[in-house]
Amino acid sequence: MEKTPCYVVDLEKFDKNAQSIQKAFRRSWGSNIRLGYSIKTNHLPFLLSHAKRHEFYAEAVSNEEYEYAASQGYDLKNIIFNGPQKEYGILKKAIQGGSLVNLDNFQDIEMVEQIGLELGYENISVGLRFNFDLESECRGETGLIDGISRFGICIENGDLEKAIGRLRDKGCTVAGLHVHYTTSTRSAEVYRAISKKVVEVIDKYGLKSDIKYIDLGGGFWGGRELPGKPSTEEYSHTIADTLRECISPEDVQLILEPGSSLLSTVAFYITKVMNTRDIKGKRFVTMDGSLLDVNPLMRERELDYSIYSSKSRNVLSKQIICGGTCLESDRMIHLEEHGELCAGDLVKIHNTGAYTISFNDCFINSPPYVYLKEKNKYILIREK
Repeated sequence: MEKTPCYVVDLEKFDKNAQSIQKAFRRSWGSNIRLGYSIKTNHLPFLLSHAKRHEFYAEAVSNEEYEYAASQGYDLKNIIFNGPQKEYGILKKAIQGGSLVNLDNFQDIEMVEQIGLELGYENISVGLRFNFDLESECRGETGLIDGISRFGICIENGDLEKAIGRLRDKGCTVAGLHVHYTTSTRSAEVYRAISKKVVEVIDKYGLKSDIKYIDLGGGFWGGRELPGKPSTEEYSHTIADTLRECISPEDVQLILEPGSSLLSTVAFYITKVMNTRDIKGKRFVTMDGSLLDVNPLMRERELDYSIYSSKSRNVLSKQIICGGTCLESDRMIHLEEHGELCAGDLVKIHNTGAYTISFNDCFINSPPYVYLKEKNKYILIREK
């Protein structure tokens, strides 16, 4: 790669991750599973198109993402329309086109009631996203503010029952259930609790004859194997064994929307040393990239990195690798007892394929270059 800072997208890694998820869930649930490509996780058009070749759905959480998926050649029947901010015209288009529409709130339901006047209620088939008190089932695992999710229609306050009743009264079909939680632990027990609640909802509200799909969203660990983290096989068996208590793989499609678990390891990031300076016993190393490119929310976490120097040099006790912006907080890596970095040296940050490119903006610098790695070739697919 001649140009930095840059992301490098590895298609072989994408294929490996996708196949790993598909194989694990097909072993547990059979062939009636489908993955949804989470556009918000990485909206590169090349990846979205590549996912289509793996027979992914496109998963959109806004009106713009829905139109974007359609513009990239996705048949409307292969777009999942999620999210809390649907517009009437796009929602009508999605229902008419046979998209998998998961209603998030009563405003969505009110629009469906109006759309039914135009299209006929008997022609409307939708899913419902619900939420429940997951924190009480998996204490300390959700990471939610006050233990409450703001997305979906609540079970505990009776709203889900009202939503199902309103749709049924109009003659619409509730054909799907959607649940999505991203938790702090990403444990298999979280998905056991979610799957049990899905079974409970189907039984309680008599949905079994109408349900055609269950969409469990994402939030999985994946792409790497680390001690204490669930494997894809653990997730698949936990989910499938629980759902089989109520529904059959022959009748119900299982949909998953793996975001980070699919895409995190698909890209890495390269940034180059521009200059160095010494202040109060510390060496500050300024890069041409930024922490914003690899950790856009600047959360407290350690980066997985490699350093490439042209030659061995004196070992310095402390070096702080910093981004090239004017933010004091733009500090990427704290090095201790490491060879001296000099202008032209490179730092590689691993696992930067998820929630990085999607957050790129033009704060001080333009977004980084993007290269595509195919076998041993590197092809520039986005200029800076």
